Amino acid sequence: MQLAIPTAQPFSFDQTLAFIRRFPAFQGQYIVTDDSLTAALSVDGRPHAFTLREGLRLDLADGVSPAVRRAIAARAAAFVGADDDVGALYDAARGDKAFSRLIPLLHGLHHVRFLTLQEIAVYSVLMQRAPAPAAAALNRRFITAFGTPIEIDGHTLRAMPELAELCQLSVDEIADAIRHRGKAERIVDVVRGVHALGEHHLREAPYGEARDALLAIRGVGPFSAAAILLRGLCRMDELPWMPQFESQARSLYGASVDHHTIARRYGRLIGYWSFYVMTGVPRLNGEDHSGRQRTTASVTVRA
Repeated sequence: MQLAIPTAQPFSFDQTLAFIRRFPAFQGQYIVTDDSLTAALSVDGRPHAFTLREGLRLDLADGVSPAVRRAIAARAAAFVGADDDVGALYDAARGDKAFSRLIPLLHGLHHVRFLTLQEIAVYSVLMQRAPAPAAAALNRRFITAFGTPIEIDGHTLRAMPELAELCQLSVDEIADAIRHRGKAERIVDVVRGVHALGEHHLREAPYGEARDALLAIRGVGPFSAAAILLRGLCRMDELPWMPQFESQARSLYGASVDHHTIARRYGRLIGYWSFYVMTGVPRLNGEDHSGRQRTTASVTVRA
């Protein structure tokens, strides 16, 4: 079964695939070819595989119920930011010579989220005080241990359990899987706290209210709260100014980077600005997402 997913233009599926290939947290989670992406998603306790292709076309197994089909289509569209008005970002960038250098490099890239809220809830803990490769390795251990396997085209993918299922995991179970008890304790608190708040509330509440509710959860600090809202739910409204963004912004704008001018120019698109900066600056500098210099031998993407 194949469905068409509408996209706001400009939209580049090639840019989507290039981002997913490079992003450490996604390594090993998806099947990525030159023109397709296959992922696994848990819906009502059962794993389902779906494939996105140039177009943007969605392939599903036959026999999927209409309700599940709608749920997967909505999640797949959100995953690649199909509806995002990236043109508004480009309009806001007129006159920003530094940022405009990124637009030809990333043209048509929409904001690629974590596939589910539970995935970013877990990863928001794993990335605390950890370099990207280390956080990604912990993430793979977690999904290998707790993801529900599904076979497709000779490959095994694992669907992250839904939040309600993750809430049943104990600290001991998670610690045994990821071999880090401190993070296991925080994952239990964060997953249960996020589940109690609910995805609808975190999506629809005023940004400040949603942020403060997350900050009240043990194990969630300003960076984790921003990550859950931005990378999980595409809440672009605000962006705490943090060292991670400071470093990349200075690389792009120079030592005279003016936070207030940037905030005024991009307004409610400030989250999108940060996504382009964090994605584009490493490419300008010849680095991967971990900040390491790429060598010819290590480059496996077509961008």
